[in-house]
Amino acid sequence: MKRFPRIFFEGEPNRFLRLSLRTDLPFDAVMRAGKLLSVYEQKEPEIVDALERKEISTEDAQALLNEMLRQALKRILDEQSADRGLSDCEIDGRIETLKEENRFLRQTMRQRDWTQAQTLLETAGHEISVGVPSLAPSDLGRRATSLKRQINKAEIEALDGEDIRVAAASLLTADERENFDRFVAGEVRISAAISSAMEHATSRDMERKFSATGSIALEFFGDIPLSTLNSDKVKKLMWFIQQIPAVHGKKHGNNRYVHDRKKASKREEIEWADLEDMGHRAAIESNDLLSLPEKRARLAEVLVARLTMTTVKHHLNRLHSIIRNAEENLRYKGQTRFLSQAKMEAHISKESGQKSDPLFIRKEKNKEREVWTNERLQKLLLSPVYTGCASKHRRWTSGEVIVRDASYWVPLIVMTLGTRILEVLQLKKTDMVVRNGVLSVMLGITSEHRVKNSDSKRTIPLPQLLLDLGFAEWVHSLPAEQLLLFPEPAAGADIAAISGNFGKRLKTLYRHLEVADWNEDFYALRKTLSSALDDAGVSESRRQAIAGHSGGTILNRSYTRQNVLTLKSDLEKFDLKLTISYSEQHGYPIIASCDLVAKPVAKVEVELSEDETASVVRVISQNTGKVLIRVSVSRKLQKASLSANGTCWTPKKTAIRLREIGETHSLLLPRIPQCRQAIESLLTLAYVSEGSPAAEAQ
Repeated sequence: MKRFPRIFFEGEPNRFLRLSLRTDLPFDAVMRAGKLLSVYEQKEPEIVDALERKEISTEDAQALLNEMLRQALKRILDEQSADRGLSDCEIDGRIETLKEENRFLRQTMRQRDWTQAQTLLETAGHEISVGVPSLAPSDLGRRATSLKRQINKAEIEALDGEDIRVAAASLLTADERENFDRFVAGEVRISAAISSAMEHATSRDMERKFSATGSIALEFFGDIPLSTLNSDKVKKLMWFIQQIPAVHGKKHGNNRYVHDRKKASKREEIEWADLEDMGHRAAIESNDLLSLPEKRARLAEVLVARLTMTTVKHHLNRLHSIIRNAEENLRYKGQTRFLSQAKMEAHISKESGQKSDPLFIRKEKNKEREVWTNERLQKLLLSPVYTGCASKHRRWTSGEVIVRDASYWVPLIVMTLGTRILEVLQLKKTDMVVRNGVLSVMLGITSEHRVKNSDSKRTIPLPQLLLDLGFAEWVHSLPAEQLLLFPEPAAGADIAAISGNFGKRLKTLYRHLEVADWNEDFYALRKTLSSALDDAGVSESRRQAIAGHSGGTILNRSYTRQNVLTLKSDLEKFDLKLTISYSEQHGYPIIASCDLVAKPVAKVEVELSEDETASVVRVISQNTGKVLIRVSVSRKLQKASLSANGTCWTPKKTAIRLREIGETHSLLLPRIPQCRQAIESLLTLAYVSEGSPAAEAQ
């Protein structure tokens, strides 16, 4: 039930809005109430608060008055510039009408009646997408009425033959008088600023980023003049942006066959995500059997991930860049920076109420690229892509076909050379050379290659694995007229988009192969090689040279060209334990086996108690699906017992059993930090000697 503001009914007693949820089921009631609340929260600022609001920001007020003046001066200027003028009789009639209007306006000002001003302000507000309260504040109404009277006086002088630029000079600032035509043309709108920023972007990638930030700002603000922006408005924009789901804009259903499905607005996507979160929270919060840490851990699993705070900061920086560009290229004169990142974060923290809500979680989809595990490396190398698939378009299904193209070679090159994807996709046949007797590839050396920095230009020896798989023979078997090694990913794509497009294709393939992972993604293969070389004792400077990183103590281009023998020796230290054998069926070498992982994988699951320690532990074999253990953990037990929920063990017995399983299996621990820490902490008990005080306490 919601009480309407008194102003809604013009002095009558307040009325109430009452809505029935039409259900006796508590869970359905929560979901329906959530939907109503979401719609209400969206519309309340536009309807209820707007009715109660008496104030308007200084920037908005000035923009409305400027728009009133601009519209009037443009109309008068157009009339003065017309080929046919008015007759004396028509001029006299217009002048008398204007004088009569001014007398009427003077009377309304005495009576503090701003009805006429309200209409003028609403017309101006509609033109520049600035909201006007249903009853304009007295100060704004007085200023608008006074301005209208002065405009009428200027128009009377213009009708008498004076140039409108002279007649209206007292209404304009010095800059507006000097640039009268620019003022009449209108203020710089946010859409014009975005278009200009995209036009002057330093790359296609930055152009797309300006477009992304600009489209969100346009949806949120409308096409407002830049002069109406202030720190409060930008704070509200950033609060809006941080609510956007991480996968926004990707559920429209359009594809190569369907192009006309409507894309949801960002506001709609936020509403859907909020509703989903509300349902999950209601279900978890109502379960009294769960501890607070367990509730938080479960919420962290199911909540919709929102944009990371890093991404939100990027949007803020790009908004400021768009406005600075308007200052440089559109002659915008006004504030160009509204908010620091620290103040933005403080505002978001305050608005979210995270300090007062024990279940508050802002779920982000952070990407912390981690080294690929041996299990995932082995699964990829023994997948149908390398051992035989059904066809080029069904590479995740086992078969007799091996397609040696970009999807086959590029992951192997990135994995064994630590290159960037774009560096590989730009390779030409002539980039494979012999340097100091070693077969190598030149990366970024020729002028048409796009590289990240000057340190990316280098010569890297080909590891023996690629040579054993017939990479050199494959290169020379390509058609004579083909220059690029991998022309398909580059077809029809901008150079900046090649890497991203190819990465999306691989992500789809890896999802089918069940090796896709958010943190251990394709790009993390570079880190996998670097970490392996570090473990093998390769110096940091040489690892930097191989990866093409800046900041080293050597010049990569010269060093790598002269030291390919040393670098080849380094690269061979990354042993994937592959067996390569020649296939008579295919006519070239293929991967026969991989011995990276000797043990099967077991997945560890955990539920948390109030003190964030493990209360329930499950271990499941990934190979067979068999449950190896499922136990409740209790510190109050002296020995193992049977509880209502199954077996109940002491923490020490559970830890010892986990350690035993770890000796025969590779343990896959939970990804949620609290759950992972609970298991790792529990495992420490397996290393406590029997009879010690710590062991007896458990």
